[in-house]
Amino acid sequence: MNTATISFPSVFETSFGNTENSARDLLNGIKVKKDDTWYLVGNMAKKGAINPSRIVNASPQEPDFDILFKAAIINIIDKVEQPINFTLGFPFSTYNVYKQAAEQYLAKRHQFVEYDTHTYNIKGNVKKGLFDIDRYEVIPEIVGGIIGIKKTLPEPPPENFIAISFGFGTIEGCMATADGMVQRTGFSSHGIRYVINNLNRELNTRYFLEMKNEHQIDEAFVKGTLFANRKRIDLTGYRKQLLTQYYREVVSPLLRRHFTDADFEVCEKIYLLGGGAHYQELTDALAGEFKDFMPVEVVPNPENIVSLGYLYNSLRLSDSYPTRCVGMDLGNATSAISIFGSNAPQP
Repeated sequence: MNTATISFPSVFETSFGNTENSARDLLNGIKVKKDDTWYLVGNMAKKGAINPSRIVNASPQEPDFDILFKAAIINIIDKVEQPINFTLGFPFSTYNVYKQAAEQYLAKRHQFVEYDTHTYNIKGNVKKGLFDIDRYEVIPEIVGGIIGIKKTLPEPPPENFIAISFGFGTIEGCMATADGMVQRTGFSSHGIRYVINNLNRELNTRYFLEMKNEHQIDEAFVKGTLFANRKRIDLTGYRKQLLTQYYREVVSPLLRRHFTDADFEVCEKIYLLGGGAHYQELTDALAGEFKDFMPVEVVPNPENIVSLGYLYNSLRLSDSYPTRCVGMDLGNATSAISIFGSNAPQP
């Protein structure tokens, strides 16, 4: 079945001044209204704001969740039929705490969003979008990843496998079987943010970083370079050192604590997902630890696999109406939205 996923950075900032004709399209020119305040979101915020950020692992009751939800929905509101069937989720560390609040948020059947199209269209205007939510479900993030692995990989996964998701806010993992996840093996701990904060502390001993926040440092870390005081700083050495330390002191102990020899005996593969799976230093370290008895594989487009899993969960809720389904992963670094159909927006 045809699917598509679009994504944008999960950062925003209050909008001031003229923002007309600043982007090439809606996805890159997101400007939404919450209460009486306008916000630049995603790439628009990264380009036009001074301190674009968000609270990591924000509650659905906080403004961050509402702003990012609205920013995501305007990009697919005219691509799906209504009423919409929805799935989203949270890491283990916050799932039980936030599940009820998220369900209350989605339970508002008739929802409204206001956004400004002047950012990418000189003849644009302020638009008001209305959408109805039919069925919805809030599930653990790693469960979304497992569903995505089972439904989207070119080669069917083995019956028993381990899934590990390297996110910005958290690292998640568990063992999956034909019946679902094995709760005993589930874990949630410090994500790539742990590395970024260590990098920030180290760089602050040598450079004036002009008050860059952790999301801006993370972006530089991904690129491998940072500009400070009109100088280009090469971060590749820091990256290898800090990611190696993160694997040794956070990741490897988690795996030893939550998986037994009996688990490894029945599992056939480890799948890596999440944006952090793009770091070769992490994948090499994990593959090296398990090289003697289990293959390690990075799933295709690992940053999108959770939203695709949410999408297929929505299909289950919808009684097989794919054109009404949405999977939304409001991540700490990137927000991803997946839908079915020939009208699905392309990345």
